[in-house]
Amino acid sequence: MDEQIYDVYWEGPYHWNQRETLTDHRHVLYSIYGTHPVYGREALVYIGMTENTICDRLSEHEYWIEYELDDPIIKMASIGIFEGWAKWELMKEPYSHPQDINLIRGVEALLIHAHQPAYNTAGKSDVSENAKGIRIFNTGKSGILLPEISYLFYQGYD
Repeated sequence: MDEQIYDVYWEGPYHWNQRETLTDHRHVLYSIYGTHPVYGREALVYIGMTENTICDRLSEHEYWIEYELDDPIIKMASIGIFEGWAKWELMKEPYSHPQDINLIRGVEALLIHAHQPAYNTAGKSDVSENAKGIRIFNTGKSGILLPEISYLFYQGYD
């Protein structure tokens, strides 16, 4: 199986009270870090995607965020084709919004499956077909995320 390598470029961190400023349409993924009773402080609790803006999508989480022990931290990411480290070092802005929604879903699926965030319920037991043929590098302010994730590693050859 051929793989396409994508760069998932993370930015942040942002505090929950800054969420209204997260309106750049190029950012299509986000991660939420918070205090978890088992995993402790600054634990990865959720990974998600948006078809609009991070701000719009985060509003859908307010019903459970209000019960968090500490204010959550948010990171957001854009997705682009990885074209080598020399080109990556020249990057000054987030990647353009991907035209393929299935690409965003596939990258999200790999991230959820690999990291098993505490509050994500779907996607932990198997990797979506949308992730087939995808390998990602988590770059930028990726923090505790694995630096490289591949569909082939988690699902193997068909």
